[in-house]
Amino acid sequence: MIATILLLASGQRPHYVAKKLRLEGEHSVAGGTAHSDAAHPDSNGEPPQETWSQLVQGLDLPRLTRYLAVRLPGSVRPPLRALPLPGGRSNLTYELCDADGRVCVLRRPPLPVGAGNQVPVPATLAPPAPGVGRGDVRREYQVIRALHHAHGRGGRVPVAEPFLLCQDISVIGAPFFVTAKVAGTVYRSEKLTAALSPSQARSLSHALVDTLAALHLLDVRATGLADFARTDQFLIRQVDRWDRLHAASASREVPRLSRLAAGLRAGVPPADRVAILHGDYRLENVVVSFSAPNRITAVLDWEAATLGDPLVDLGLLLTFWEGSGSATKPIASGHTNGRGFPSARQMAERYALKTGFDLTRVGWYIALNHYRVAGLLEALHYQSRHGLPVAPGLEHAGAWVSDMVESGLAALRDEF
Repeated sequence: MIATILLLASGQRPHYVAKKLRLEGEHSVAGGTAHSDAAHPDSNGEPPQETWSQLVQGLDLPRLTRYLAVRLPGSVRPPLRALPLPGGRSNLTYELCDADGRVCVLRRPPLPVGAGNQVPVPATLAPPAPGVGRGDVRREYQVIRALHHAHGRGGRVPVAEPFLLCQDISVIGAPFFVTAKVAGTVYRSEKLTAALSPSQARSLSHALVDTLAALHLLDVRATGLADFARTDQFLIRQVDRWDRLHAASASREVPRLSRLAAGLRAGVPPADRVAILHGDYRLENVVVSFSAPNRITAVLDWEAATLGDPLVDLGLLLTFWEGSGSATKPIASGHTNGRGFPSARQMAERYALKTGFDLTRVGWYIALNHYRVAGLLEALHYQSRHGLPVAPGLEHAGAWVSDMVESGLAALRDEF
């Protein structure tokens, strides 16, 4: 459900892919560049919902096999089979398996409008992010490749090993990139996190924060990403962007929404730091070691990556975070409120300890992300009200908007 909401923020012409939505949240491992043992039941003993196939929508496997045999000699033995993976925002993710059982992962842009089960979403409801192209796998690959070789004072940021980028659309009909497969668990649901002991939940939460801190401590210039995105007036442009989304999807009066918008604009913090931002950093977008829940083996889904104020990333993480014993957030599915999960404030304190950053104004960044998500939910309400298709489970997303606004106003008061 979370990925579906944030799909509208991907900076592309997003599409809802019915197959991906059916898979969302059920596998113990999932999208981006994660391991998926699709031939066997998942960690909860449930049978797989998809199987390997030589006929997969969005891939020309014979042509792809010939291409990989040339670009990665000795790495592929026909026949090549594929498995669509869940998650991954709007770019599509597949595992590829050859005759010897060797597996890698391929990412490509969304299928053309009208292909298969896709339903187009009006582009006016999702204006592109500044400096982010629609379905630009080249940018995503650029970030992964840079991070694979980077090491900063906070340590490494784990990503899948990048193998190749192909911009020749004659191969599968779109540009794509291929990476190694990364083994581990992706905690997408309450069912999965409920299996963690309190100490494991706490260790996992700390690893999540520590990895984000490591990303934000990287020297942008040393990674080769200094020109990756525009950085001037970053926070002002963020407020402007979500203002536009709210204006485009306005179909009713939302109580106190204007107060939240005014409070954000009146209190924009000074931008004195530029870091690499993931753009969608949450528990669902990391792969965790099977044997050690305190070790993250890869961060997934870099298609929204940019450069800017690192506290925007932290603010999004805390927007979706619940903490042990707290009320379940509809947008978070109750998967971080089990025993042992730290509170949002404790997560922020851990981040401050690891980075040394001043978090005096962190409430503003949390409020900004509440405003962002409220806009996305309101866009879904707009679609539903105007008879446009909405993904299953999100037909009543508009009912959550007022709570998001109130939580955003509370965050402006440093109550979170």
